[in-house]
Amino acid sequence: MSAFFLLTACPGARRESSLKQLQDNGMDFPNLRSQRFSVVKFQISELFDRDYGLYHTLQDQAIGFVIHDMNVHFTVERFGSDEVDMIQFAFDDDIGPLDAVHDNYILKREASLIEPSFTGIKKELPETVNFPGFVQVVEGASSDYSDILSYFTATLEIGNDYYVFQLIGKEGNMEYLYDDFLDILSSAHI
Repeated sequence: MSAFFLLTACPGARRESSLKQLQDNGMDFPNLRSQRFSVVKFQISELFDRDYGLYHTLQDQAIGFVIHDMNVHFTVERFGSDEVDMIQFAFDDDIGPLDAVHDNYILKREASLIEPSFTGIKKELPETVNFPGFVQVVEGASSDYSDILSYFTATLEIGNDYYVFQLIGKEGNMEYLYDDFLDILSSAHI
C-alpha cells in the first residue's frame, strides 16, 4: 500500500525530467501542441504547464506557461489600440505603434532588473514569422540574490493589436532555446 501511495503521490517522479526530454530531442522542445490566446494560435511543447502567476507580464490580458523543473516561463500579452495610443504618447519622438509597444516593453523590462547585464540589439523578426515585429534579448537579475535571467522578447503586430511573446529562464540554460523561441513565433497564426 505504501509503494502505491509513493508512486501516485509524486506523479513527476514517474516521468523523465524535462531537461532529459529536451536533450533527447536535440535541445529542441519536444511534442508540440496547439495553444490559443485571444485570436492567436501557436505551438508550444507539452512540457509546459499552464502558469497562473504571470509574474513576468505587464498586462492583465495575458497567458502564461511554465516548465516547473527547468524554471522556464513562456508568456503572451495583448495590447489593444487604447493602450498603444497611450504608449505612443509617452514617447517624445514620432514613433510608430509597433516600435512604441516593443521599445516600451524593453524599457519596462530593463527597469524591473537591478541592473541589466545585457540588452541585445532590436532585430526585425525573420521571414518565417507570419507577422511584422521585433525580437530582442534582455538579461539581468531582479535582486542581489536572484539568478540572472534571459528574457527573449518579441512584439508582433497581429491585426489591430500587438502581442508580446516572452521566453524566460536562467541565463546559462537559455542559449539553446533561442531557436525554439523563433519556432514558436513562426507557428503563430490567426
